[in-house]
Amino acid sequence: MYKRLVTIDSGELQGIFGYDPRITVFKGVPYAAPPVGDLRWRAPQPVEPWEGVRLASEYADISIQKVPGGDPNEFWTKELHPAGPEFTMSEDCLYLDVYTPAKKGNEKLPVYFYIHGGGLQGGYPHEIEFDWEHMARKGIVVVTPAYRLGYMGFLSHPWLSEEAPKDPKGSYGYLDQLAALKWTKRNIEAFGGDPDKITIGGQSAGAGSVMAHLSSPMSKDLFRAAVIQSGIRIPMKDTGEPDRNQTVDQAEKNGEKLFELCGFKSLEEARACDAMEIYKVVEENKLRFSPCNDGIFSLKPSAQALLDGEWGDKPIIFGFNAGEIRSGGMFAGNLPQTLADLEKVAETYGPDKQKFLELVGCSSDDEVKQFMAESRAFKPLVISTLLAGCLRDKQGAKAYLYEFAHHIPGEDNPGVYHGAELAFAYDAISRMWRPFTGVDYDMARYVNSYWINFIKNSDPNGETNFGEELPRWDAYTADNMNIMKFTDECKQEKEEVTELMLMRLKNGR
Repeated sequence: MYKRLVTIDSGELQGIFGYDPRITVFKGVPYAAPPVGDLRWRAPQPVEPWEGVRLASEYADISIQKVPGGDPNEFWTKELHPAGPEFTMSEDCLYLDVYTPAKKGNEKLPVYFYIHGGGLQGGYPHEIEFDWEHMARKGIVVVTPAYRLGYMGFLSHPWLSEEAPKDPKGSYGYLDQLAALKWTKRNIEAFGGDPDKITIGGQSAGAGSVMAHLSSPMSKDLFRAAVIQSGIRIPMKDTGEPDRNQTVDQAEKNGEKLFELCGFKSLEEARACDAMEIYKVVEENKLRFSPCNDGIFSLKPSAQALLDGEWGDKPIIFGFNAGEIRSGGMFAGNLPQTLADLEKVAETYGPDKQKFLELVGCSSDDEVKQFMAESRAFKPLVISTLLAGCLRDKQGAKAYLYEFAHHIPGEDNPGVYHGAELAFAYDAISRMWRPFTGVDYDMARYVNSYWINFIKNSDPNGETNFGEELPRWDAYTADNMNIMKFTDECKQEKEEVTELMLMRLKNGR
């Protein structure tokens, strides 16, 4: 890499100085052809090579979505999207950004491939809670792709299935991520990265995306380790937890509804319609588009692939935030609040009904309500994380588990909310509006150092960025049952997979 100039498989790229001139940034690098016109709702196609040198100096348009930060009163506006309304959006969004400390192309640095969250309906790679230049300064190359969202990324329709019967169905956003991952594998050496040392990571829907790639035969061999933040979920049958895994038929019915509302008589009409006009119909009718199990990209739900031991032996970080697990937490289903409710849940256990009731051990409505509020066996992210750790140990793979419970300051008393750990893990608390002080910066140094060590070595242990020895973080095993707790210190604590948790898992299979 001479004068921040690289040659990749589609042409020459000119990078720019980061705010730290030791870092080179390449913004808006195309990894696939624009998915517009006849390429709308198709698998991503190769980039058309360009002549001369392409200047990679500006972020590309973000994927079509609700304007991030468009509501000044929304919590996430101040938290994540203070400049969101200034970003332009387009269906021409298949671009990625690269941040590298390398001075030449043969440095073989570890690579972090990060998939942003946002429910597969929103988000973008350069949100304020990520300081990718600071991450690169620690000796890694960072790649952050944008991908198609919502109705552009996850729409299924019989016409599309008929047009391309052998292609994955309704998974264009996942296929975009896959195309970006393959681009990284092919080209990252030019940026000083090592194609054999790629770790993929994500939070929330980004974590779900990571699990999809761990499970898919199309992508699971393209990386060596993974980070799954606030995303692992093994649905439990007894309380009716919602399972967002759809069949192709279910997904196609949703697509048919959209096309009917838009009045489309053919695919040609649908592809010719202005993208924002379709988006208006989606918003007005509160439609939501998400992936389906198509038997091609997704052979089965990712949690089932984990249970079946199909994730291989890759080391993984799993974790959740303390504030996400209150009152049942995300995707809890209908938690019983009375003895009568508990009896209905117990019925799902058949001959094991009495055993279940004994393990819960409640004898009044008040006790049921208190138990459901406090029991970690009924917190989806907790039980799923612990079970994942137990399963990975049984499968001969390492899983490093954490709970982020560090106090988040601010006049709004936000608690340890969904996404609160991101600025700590990704070295960005100095960019946030909150009144962080020394103790917060200390914790950020520790969390970020664990993440950097894991990206470099597939093991979070070692030293901080300042040469301090980090507190030991052991992989979760049946013998130690250790989970790292990030509070005002970093400390391992025993977190047991209980008999009740195992019973709930068995009941749902």
